[in-house]
Amino acid sequence: MKKQFKTNLQSRSTLLALSLAFILTNGCTSNESNAHATAPADSTSKSADEIVPPTNPNGFSGAIGNVVKYADNQVEISAGDKPVFIKLTDSLRIYAPSPSSLANVKSSEYIGVISKKQPDQPDQAVQVLILPEELRGLNEGSFMLPADKGAESPGRMTNGSASDIANSGASRMSNGSVSEADTTSLTLQYQGHARTVNVPPGTPVVEYKVSSKKPSSGDKIFLLVKKDDHDSLTSSKIVCF
Repeated sequence: MKKQFKTNLQSRSTLLALSLAFILTNGCTSNESNAHATAPADSTSKSADEIVPPTNPNGFSGAIGNVVKYADNQVEISAGDKPVFIKLTDSLRIYAPSPSSLANVKSSEYIGVISKKQPDQPDQAVQVLILPEELRGLNEGSFMLPADKGAESPGRMTNGSASDIANSGASRMSNGSVSEADTTSLTLQYQGHARTVNVPPGTPVVEYKVSSKKPSSGDKIFLLVKKDDHDSLTSSKIVCF
C-alpha cells in the first residue's frame, strides 16, 4: 500500500506541488481565496502540523487547466466546467521540469518538497522541486493534498525558505528558499512557520528551467495571472507539467 501511495504521488507530484492551491472552479482566484475551506493559520505559530494557506507574490493569483488552444498572444484552458481565456504578454516565460539532484540545491534557493507523514517522526520527502529565482514566493505556505484512492494518508505541500539542513527522518512537501542543502533533511520557513522534512536517498529531484517548447493541446499547465483594468486575465509565466 505504501509503495502504491508513493508511486501515485511521484507521478503527480510536480503538478500538485505547484498548482494545488489554485485548482479553481472559475479558473483563477485571488490570494485571499486560496485558503479554500481551511481557516487561516496564525502566522506567529510554530506548529509544524498547522495548515498555512498559500500566497503568491505581487498580488498574483493562479489558474490551472488543460490547454484547449494556444497562440502567441492568448491561451485557452479548460478549468472546471468552463473555458478560461488568458492573454499572454510579450515577456512570457515558459518553465518545464528536468531531472536533477539534491546536490544542485544551493544556499537560499527556492525549492518545493512533496512529503508524507511518518508516525512519531518528521515527514518524509517524496519529491524535491528546485524552482528558479523568478518563481520565488510561488504558493508559499503549508497545506494538505487530497489523498489518493487507496492511500493510507494524504501528503502535504509546503512552500517556503529552507533555513537549515540536518540529519533526521521525515517526509512532506515543501516549497521555499533553501539556506543549506543536504541529502538527509531540509528545514523550510514560510509565513513565520517552519517544517523539517527528511530526504531519503533516491528521492526524485526535478529542476524547473525556462523552456522554448510551447504547450500543446491537452497539456496541463499552471499560470500566474493578474486581472487588467477590463477584468481580463493576463499572464507572463507558464509552468508546464
